[in-house]
Amino acid sequence: MKAEYVRHMGDDLAVADAARVSFDKLSENYTEEQNNKLITYLAKHDHWTPFAHTSIQLRMKAPVPIRTQCFKHKQGFVENEESRRYINDVPELFIPEYFRSRPEGSIKQGSGEKHPNSDRWLNVYTSTANDAMWVYSDMIKDGVCPEQARFVLPQGVQVNWIWTGSLYAYANFFKKRTDPHAQKEIQELATEVGNIVRLLFPVSWSALVD
Repeated sequence: MKAEYVRHMGDDLAVADAARVSFDKLSENYTEEQNNKLITYLAKHDHWTPFAHTSIQLRMKAPVPIRTQCFKHKQGFVENEESRRYINDVPELFIPEYFRSRPEGSIKQGSGEKHPNSDRWLNVYTSTANDAMWVYSDMIKDGVCPEQARFVLPQGVQVNWIWTGSLYAYANFFKKRTDPHAQKEIQELATEVGNIVRLLFPVSWSALVD
């Protein structure tokens, strides 16, 4: 599970320029401090459109359920995912560090601390998932079409996709998915995304998420 930088368009000044066009002005006519204050003001008062005049493209890898959670973020994003209709290699299995217990009380989602039988279930998970991937491999070798053979693959296999979004879109994703109520795995992935974007747009990112 990881996020990798591919390319981006724009910088902090692009955000300031997008806002200053309202007054037919350019950020080059202002000091760095003035531009930074403007960016902070925009974020504080939720003037989000200047932050959307940017583009960040990442290459992502995550297990299927985490990919699904990422794809729920639609506004400002576009994605292209690998297709198992066209590729035959056996996918990589995501193996968690340990399994967590269900949360106490009436909470239906989320998780608690490490499950007392985590080691046992980790072995069962790994063994069962690997068996399924061996079946997948044998089906492919026997000439079964990939678009059907993929049905046997477990939810824990990792998928790759290209994810392009605006600065504002990634900030929304980051804030929602690093929330303590979010699943631990997507919190970790969102943190990786944030570490990448912060280097590209340090002033804007800090204004939007800190």
